[in-house]
Amino acid sequence: MHRSFRRTTVALSVPAVLLLSSCSTEGLGDTDALSGVELHYTEEGAPEVILRNPLEIEEEASRVLDRGDGEDLDEEQILEVSHAVVDPETGEVQEESFTEGNPSMVFLPQMQEQSEFIFDSLTDTDLTVGSEIALFEPANAESQAPATLLVLRVEGQSEAYATGEAQEQSGDLPEIESTEGEAPALAGEITGDAPEETTSEVLIQGDGDEIAADDQVVVRYSGWKYSDGEEFDSNWPTDDEEADPGPAGFPLANLVPGWAEALEGKQVGSRVLMVIPPEAGYGEVDEDAEEGAQNELAGETLIFVVDLIASADAPEPAAATAPESGQPELTEEEIQEMIEEMEGQQEGGAEGGDAGSGGDSENTDENQNEEETE
Repeated sequence: MHRSFRRTTVALSVPAVLLLSSCSTEGLGDTDALSGVELHYTEEGAPEVILRNPLEIEEEASRVLDRGDGEDLDEEQILEVSHAVVDPETGEVQEESFTEGNPSMVFLPQMQEQSEFIFDSLTDTDLTVGSEIALFEPANAESQAPATLLVLRVEGQSEAYATGEAQEQSGDLPEIESTEGEAPALAGEITGDAPEETTSEVLIQGDGDEIAADDQVVVRYSGWKYSDGEEFDSNWPTDDEEADPGPAGFPLANLVPGWAEALEGKQVGSRVLMVIPPEAGYGEVDEDAEEGAQNELAGETLIFVVDLIASADAPEPAAATAPESGQPELTEEEIQEMIEEMEGQQEGGAEGGDAGSGGDSENTDENQNEEETE
């Protein structure tokens, strides 16, 4: 619960322990212990949490603070959630995303794998879009994590795949079996020469925001090698028995260049087919490279089908902080004066050297004085 939340597929860090004494639409565990928690907002929309009493609970508990009037939550969808991390003794808000306009994204099937407590708190309490809920986590002696109060507001929900109007394929790229909500597949053998440049086309047309080359995206995807049609990666579930790995979120700048080239300008909600040559993928094979130094997909033209579920501005990298030297900052004029002074000292030293053994008696006396001072 202490990690920063970002607009991506996220995991809330809580123990996956569920030893609760009650379960109702009001919350889980000792809901009465959270009855004194109130959520208010400033004029700017920042959350303010009022505690009538410090929270002294020894187990996980949750309580619905306000039931929204939106649609019921769907366990197969992605929730958009604003959050506040709160000191359970004082009510001080230590971290919040309400005012950022950039909710976190929680994929409920993934959440069920990571924390039954949070999953059940969100799904077994008849929450709807617009609802607010408080979740309490007691102190953890093993991890030395302090007790934490988390307040969430469900801002919305969306499908965990592309939704829109199916588009007819051009025939220039490999044919794809494409059905909304299902994993894509190659329709048959790949024929024809691979394109020499990154090429893409839309299979399902969404109506969301356009993707920028430096965005962070949340996607479903599958990838195949153009050379033999072998699937090398996918985050779609392979069968009904296997847990759904869920959508993945990452900045486009962290991926091979072909992704940004193909997805820039496409709309959220779309399913995009793209073919990426080695130059925009993992590069050509280097025969002189040491074993293991190159990606196993080097030299391969890659086929990807990507469902664009969401996008946001990528987080800016933290600025590097220069170590403190303990010296005052100097202006350009002061720096130039220092340079001129050093040059003058060097010229003086050269003249003294030409004069013979260590310079005249005056210079010798000055050096002795400097040594004594040191």
